[in-house]
Amino acid sequence: MRRTANLRRRAIAAALGALGLIAVATTADAHTGRSALPSYDHVVVVVFENKQYGEIIGNGDAPYLNELAQSGADLTGMKALTHPSQPNYFNLFSGATQGLTGDGCYTAQSMTAPNLAQELIAAGKTFASYNEGLPAQGSTTCSDGRYRQKHNPWFAFRNVPLDTGRTFAQFPRGDFGSLPTLSFVIPDICNDMHDCAVGSGDTWLKNNLADYARWAEDHNSLLMVTWDEDNLLGSNRIATIFHGAHVKRGSVSGDYNHYNLLRTFEDMYGTGHAGNAATAAPVTGVFDTGGTEPPGGGLELATPGPQTCRFAQECGVKLTATGGRTPLTYRVTGLPFGLSADAGGGRIGGRPWQTGTFPVTATVTDATGATATASFPLTVNWF
Repeated sequence: MRRTANLRRRAIAAALGALGLIAVATTADAHTGRSALPSYDHVVVVVFENKQYGEIIGNGDAPYLNELAQSGADLTGMKALTHPSQPNYFNLFSGATQGLTGDGCYTAQSMTAPNLAQELIAAGKTFASYNEGLPAQGSTTCSDGRYRQKHNPWFAFRNVPLDTGRTFAQFPRGDFGSLPTLSFVIPDICNDMHDCAVGSGDTWLKNNLADYARWAEDHNSLLMVTWDEDNLLGSNRIATIFHGAHVKRGSVSGDYNHYNLLRTFEDMYGTGHAGNAATAAPVTGVFDTGGTEPPGGGLELATPGPQTCRFAQECGVKLTATGGRTPLTYRVTGLPFGLSADAGGGRIGGRPWQTGTFPVTATVTDATGATATASFPLTVNWF
């Protein structure tokens, strides 16, 4: 089976000043476990509702889910963090409940806490959610037919563009290469097993995601299926299944929860860590990378520490990439007016004509399309 090369996008540190006007600083990579994780081209996360582990794994009413588990990996010790549904979705997406304790409607774009979508976008990746029953792209309605806002936390955050919240009809059919880096797929309250039987959700998943699951195996991509919580009659143990490229077959033990899943996605792409994901361990045991650098050249981009320039005076930063396949192309966002980046050489230069601190993100892309990202603050002072 052909598997596209996986490239870890870990950020490390280095920046060079020009003409003595930039203070050179280095920052060690604090995320030492990232080499054990593939960096997927596409990840699709499906979240179902209110079922115990034993209602899914080994249940004859869920043949497709068990097929995915048998040809992929399942977490035997995965537990949801709380009850009811909505706080668990926020835990998975932002590492905290954000103060929510129930299933009531939240105020759209009222929150600014770090979250997975905001982190991915800041790192130069892409994000979207595909929400079954959503009446229109970007709609912040509380409910509509079998659609429920409570299962869709992204609309709560001001730092997540509304247009990333899409209808399920917008999910690519056959053109999976057009998918975002990471996306959530949220069935409606029947197909997510909340109001309908396990078999209904299992059939829905097969009818709608089986083609992607097969495609993912040969295209450096991943399907992950999880649940928000159990049915209130158990210990909140839930099923979680990984299927796709670089997934080892078999069951994986260990105590995991939604924070661990969030940390796993963050470490795959070298982002920051939202909320309680900062102290959670990534799930590494389901992948076949074995704690070593995935094949494909190990493209890395140095992460500078904080940098300082002077207003209207010449300054520069040299970005340093290692590994990957040449030629390398650099893209830099967040620079103050007057500074620009050389796409072919990785050098930032010019005379800044704005003061303040600017969050700069640099992305390098190699000849295979693999990318690595580094972020750092650049401060422009008057003197």
